[in-house]
Amino acid sequence: MLCIYEDEGFARLGPLVDLRPVHDLRCGRFTLLEKIRRRYPAERPVLWVRTELAELVSETHPDCLVNVRVESPCLFLSARLILDERLPLTGAEVAFLAQGQLVGFRLMTSRAWNPGCLGRVQLDLPEVAVKARVINFPWQLVELNADELQREAKGRGSRTQVFKGVTVIGSRRQLFVARGARIWPGVVISTETGPVFVDRAAQIRPQSFVEGPCYIGPGTVIDGARVRPGCSFGPECRIGGELEAVVFQGYANKHHEGFLGHSFVGEWVNLGALTTNSDLKNVYAPVKVPIQGRPVDTGLLKVGCFIGDHVKTAIGTLLNTGTVVGTFAHWFEPGLSPKEIPAFAWGNRGRWQLGDVLDTGRTVMARRRVRPSPTYEMALSRLYERTVANR
Repeated sequence: MLCIYEDEGFARLGPLVDLRPVHDLRCGRFTLLEKIRRRYPAERPVLWVRTELAELVSETHPDCLVNVRVESPCLFLSARLILDERLPLTGAEVAFLAQGQLVGFRLMTSRAWNPGCLGRVQLDLPEVAVKARVINFPWQLVELNADELQREAKGRGSRTQVFKGVTVIGSRRQLFVARGARIWPGVVISTETGPVFVDRAAQIRPQSFVEGPCYIGPGTVIDGARVRPGCSFGPECRIGGELEAVVFQGYANKHHEGFLGHSFVGEWVNLGALTTNSDLKNVYAPVKVPIQGRPVDTGLLKVGCFIGDHVKTAIGTLLNTGTVVGTFAHWFEPGLSPKEIPAFAWGNRGRWQLGDVLDTGRTVMARRRVRPSPTYEMALSRLYERTVANR
């Protein structure tokens, strides 16, 4: 049996995990869960998540078991884990460590452990170091993205189609185009810096320049954009302007001019024309990002912004270096933004009303032919109650 569990580290990944479990975050072509499942294709995993997300996760992952009793023998893996090697499902009882952190364990006999405690385990087990990366902060998803795309290209056979009028600089064997995708004449693609994946029904329209490593998800449209290395776009995004080292979870819109760099963008986001973020301080000092109410030094010179689901920005919006924008925030203030914009904010001083939140969510999602389920709307309502009540 395989169990993938959320631990206390989820709290450092907000607002990206307000409406999804940690294992659904994207890095490279795949989500963290998809990466684990590719290593264990025959297993139907148990997913242990926060109670407030359990019903929604059951709906979005019907082929998994959610928050059910876990029977030994079982391999337990943290949802924040990216494995570099397959760990055997059976074997000696051990605790697995990566980067000095507990990232999983294997039990062969019945033990008194409740996965509902989100990984606060107290097990007297031998410790074994494993080859893996651990996602502790949002910027790590961005920093690891290019390497993950390079890894995911290894061993793949090229399925490149021939498109008239398309210029490919570098090896065509590093260009992977799925059936049903379209690359228009006048597009330039460079694989000199890494592979480029174009998934089914995706489009790259004229005057676009795309540098690998890059992933363009199903139904996503790159429209006259300048896409620098290290970008991943999930399904049904609309992308224009200039981008460098960004991850779009999916179903988001940045269709107009403006720069976005070293950032993570949630679902159902709309960035108004000329929305631009800073990803480098003028003094070339490491960027600090507000995490759980305090600034955390990333140790990195280039860090952009981290945008929760359903965020909207006005035309000409300027986002500060290392900014965190909470779920369903609507930002339209002039000048450089503050470093932290709370969830459900309506500019500096206002806030959304719950009825407007639900109505707007339905309208926006309908534009991508998605109808929010009652379970999704309940999760959104509960987030609103928890967030606004504590403000």
